[in-house]
Amino acid sequence: MALDWISVIKNIPELVSSLGGLIKNNRATKDLLIRELKLNIKAFETAFKNNTILYDKLIDLLKNDTIKQARKDRFQFSSIKSGEISKNHIKDPRNSKYLGKDCSWLFKNIDEKIEDLRQQKDYHGTLHSIEKTNIKLQFSNLFYKMKLLAEFIQ
Repeated sequence: MALDWISVIKNIPELVSSLGGLIKNNRATKDLLIRELKLNIKAFETAFKNNTILYDKLIDLLKNDTIKQARKDRFQFSSIKSGEISKNHIKDPRNSKYLGKDCSWLFKNIDEKIEDLRQQKDYHGTLHSIEKTNIKLQFSNLFYKMKLLAEFIQ
C-alpha cells in the first residue's frame, strides 16, 4: 500500500509537459496581444497617410481576435505589464483621464471600442454617413488608447 504512489510517477512527464504548455501558451498569448496592438497602430498609420481617412476600411483593418480569445481564456493581462498608469506613462494630455487604469482595462476597452465601431458600421452600412455621431473622434480616442497602452507596456 505504501508503494501505490510510485505508479503515479509514470504520469509525471505528462503533468510537467502540460505545465510547460501553460507557460508557453501564456507567453504566446502575450506575444500575440502585443503583435495585434502593433498591427492596429500600423493600420492607423496607413490610414493617416491619406488626406481623407476611409473609416470603413480602417475598421476592417483593425483586429481584436486575440484580445477576445484572451478574454475568453481568462488571460491575466497584468502579466504583460503590472501596475497602473501614472503621469510618467502619459505623453498626451488627452490621456490624463486614464490615470489609475491598468493594462487589463486598456485591452478590454480597446476590444469593446473596436466591436462598437464594427456594430455601428454593420447597422448603418457605412461609418461615413452616421449623423449625430463623431466617428472621427471615436477613432482618434481609440488610437490614443492604443498609443497609451504601447507606451505603458514599454
